[in-house]
Amino acid sequence: MVQRADLELDDLDLSILKEMEADGRQSISALAKTLGISRAYAGKRLQSLLDRNITRIVTFTDPRVLGLRTMAIVGIQVSLADLHSAADRLRALPSVHLVMITAGPHNIVIEAMFANPEDLSGLLTRDLGNIPGIKSIETTTVLEWRKMSFAYLTSSGLVGLRPRRRESPPSERTTGAVSDIAVDDLDLQILNELETDGRQPVSELAKKLGTSRAHMSSRLQRILEQGVARVVAHTDPMALGYRLFAMIGIKALPSDTNAIADKLRYLPNINAVVIVAGRHDIIIWTMFHTPIDLSAFLEKELGGIPGIISAECTILLELRKMSFPYLVRSHLAARGGPKVAKAPPAKHAR
Repeated sequence: MVQRADLELDDLDLSILKEMEADGRQSISALAKTLGISRAYAGKRLQSLLDRNITRIVTFTDPRVLGLRTMAIVGIQVSLADLHSAADRLRALPSVHLVMITAGPHNIVIEAMFANPEDLSGLLTRDLGNIPGIKSIETTTVLEWRKMSFAYLTSSGLVGLRPRRRESPPSERTTGAVSDIAVDDLDLQILNELETDGRQPVSELAKKLGTSRAHMSSRLQRILEQGVARVVAHTDPMALGYRLFAMIGIKALPSDTNAIADKLRYLPNINAVVIVAGRHDIIIWTMFHTPIDLSAFLEKELGGIPGIISAECTILLELRKMSFPYLVRSHLAARGGPKVAKAPPAKHAR
């Protein structure tokens, strides 16, 4: 049993979460059949998870199809008196999709994405330079993603469930063919609608966007099958008992970097693994129930991998922005596109 305050999740809840992480658009009938329960009961249990904000259905669009091929992690040292005002200013920057107040080498860490390195330079020299209180910055450029499973908390073994559909969640590498897939205005409108409500029916999408149901079905199938976007359940990690979140920068022997990154992909407490250029060679995102669990991870897991020279922890204190499920919304807004609702995705189990 996993607890969050007065909340309890049983094995059926966890199984539902795992299945919806695999496919957030699957029908209630398909979910019920997989779990061996009635359709009505499956719908009721899923709706309860949505209503209690334990999980939500989100759409993750591959940033490369939007032309975003430059990603940076920026550690920022801010005067304590300006800490929260600086975080608020950073939240307002459209290229910044993650803002964290942290404890470690820096007291704010952001992640940002751009079309090219010149735009990154503009963030560092212009945007950050205009924010009072910033004393120093340290920029790390992401070279390659080796794992990204923020939306696969139950499927990745973090709660001890055996996956039904696959042994591990999908990993992303920046060399994938998806970067060569072109998206047109209709694709962007579909993705924008999915960011608002990832489970809305094909017939509803077709009506909103003024096309036939058959054409919409074909477009949507292409978007999902080619990996342009994934519609998945994104579960609140605190609902699974996680209270400690750490970003760990790893210094590795150059000859061992690739092998280390591949080994890190399969450790269950790791959500993401990236190879980077900067003071570190690899950065990982992790989550744990207690500080003792983090300590054991550093000693037994990282300490047991040959080639790791050092590991530096940055602890998440407060998440001020996380807009990766709304990349298309930001992209359309930057283009002066259609205005979209600011409400979070609708909660219907269907």
